[in-house]
Amino acid sequence: MRFLILFLVFTVSLFARENPFVPMSSIAKSTQINKKDKYFKELKFKLPNSARVLKNIEVTYQNLNGSISKKIISIDRKIDWHDELFLTKNTALHKEEPTKTVIKKDMPEMGKVYRFKNFIKFEILKKSIKITTKDVKIRDFLVSRPYKVVLDFRRDANFLTKTLKVNLPPFISIILGNHEKYYRVAIELDGQYAYQLKKSKGNFIITLR
Repeated sequence: MRFLILFLVFTVSLFARENPFVPMSSIAKSTQINKKDKYFKELKFKLPNSARVLKNIEVTYQNLNGSISKKIISIDRKIDWHDELFLTKNTALHKEEPTKTVIKKDMPEMGKVYRFKNFIKFEILKKSIKITTKDVKIRDFLVSRPYKVVLDFRRDANFLTKTLKVNLPPFISIILGNHEKYYRVAIELDGQYAYQLKKSKGNFIITLR
């Protein structure tokens, strides 16, 4: 009976850890960080052209014991999808960074005017375009692939299709085409947008969002 009790105590002590026959040095190595692993510095990324609000950022990371966890950072702020986003570490925690001079990129030439014939004029504003014409608008609509805001105006005109190269994001070009008793204005965009059209003092103002 005494022999049986000693045997049970010895058996329990052997299973006090997951595998008593694995050397302790091997267990220690499994929790050590590989010195060859590269530390994170920064990540650059862009969102698709349909993005308008950055709701949150979800970070998935691996813990010391190998398990996987997630952290969600709430943001809920408007964004411009043209912007390149950065995820970077705070180097100020480790050392003082030298002062850097930041040179901003040239802004698009807002207020640039494009005229066609003597009956229509386009003025490029920030995320909007002003159309000045005495012609009556018949309809307006949005098409995709590529995205365009299309307007039809009543006029019995005669001209060949004309493309005005704009290249002032979000506006790429303005295409004018002649049809029977009306002409079409197709404003090509650089991505996916909703638009609002208002008439003010003889002008048509298209605002993108």
